[in-house]
Amino acid sequence: MFFKSKIKYNVTKAYFLVTETNSLNLDSLFDIFLQYSDSEVVQFSLNYEEAKEIKCFSQKKVALCVEQLESLDFYDVKSRAILTVNKVFTYLNFKFSVLEFTVVNSFCEDFKKEVQLFKNISSAGDLVYGYSRVLRSDYLPITENKVQKKLFGGISVTVEIEEAKWLVHPEGIEQGAIKGLYPLNYLNDQAFSILQEYSGGFFDSQDRAGNILLIDQQSQKKLSDISSLEKFMHFSQIN
Repeated sequence: MFFKSKIKYNVTKAYFLVTETNSLNLDSLFDIFLQYSDSEVVQFSLNYEEAKEIKCFSQKKVALCVEQLESLDFYDVKSRAILTVNKVFTYLNFKFSVLEFTVVNSFCEDFKKEVQLFKNISSAGDLVYGYSRVLRSDYLPITENKVQKKLFGGISVTVEIEEAKWLVHPEGIEQGAIKGLYPLNYLNDQAFSILQEYSGGFFDSQDRAGNILLIDQQSQKKLSDISSLEKFMHFSQIN
């Protein structure tokens, strides 16, 4: 669990597509994400290996490429995962790779740091989709599943099928698939068009600034009345 007490934190996910002709500047992305975090990173684990001191990472990242990367985790002094990078949807047999970056930071409801983060990472590769939301410490930031304490000790985690979490199936991520509606949404033209379709044209093109769409509380309430969107509204600590 990320924290012992039920405090809130911000979690951001960003999805990059990588093809033979479309590379990804991993070195730059690592630096940007780690500078964004307000936690000191002291260890990392590459491809499920034993965690090593962060000073060893500079040697690793020089030779690291997308083909070699399956999972990369960065930990703070309390062994909490601050930044994770995972190659996802490999079972869908895409002709490209999808890297999911997940970063955790202190709670801030205005998402100003997250807006700047997306602006900074958008030039490092083909960023097709992303979002930021608020979670409590009884949720796992990577899977966004809730952790529940059992009556006589121990914990249980409710695991959902990955596809069930997406408003539009992730096999269409190249064509603009989206998970749902969040306080901060990073949407390219295709994804914004899909959102328009599912929301009944609720948003105007001017609502999106530099691919970033912020949804305020008033809009949240109106959107929650659209029954098809109900389970895909992610604005509080509760899924």
